[in-house]
Amino acid sequence: MGKSSIRIGSYEIDDAQLSNPEAKGGDKVHIPCKSDPDLCMQLDAWDDHTSVPAVLDGRHSVLYKEKYDEQKDEWIMRLE
Repeated sequence: MGKSSIRIGSYEIDDAQLSNPEAKGGDKVHIPCKSDPDLCMQLDAWDDHTSVPAVLDGRHSVLYKEKYDEQKDEWIMRLE
């Protein structure tokens, strides 16, 4: 996984991790909650089927909530 920058609305995260697209399950973005606790609270409140427009490393993308990883305190988002 490599570091990526992501912008969701007014939230900007510089230490997101983009998983290997070759890995099982496709592209995933890991957003650490320590980077922006407010964003994590927003993601927690959103419906699982809500699309989230984002700019990932300068490219317009759409994300969907995959799951919250309690051990790593991060949201895992599916990249579409």
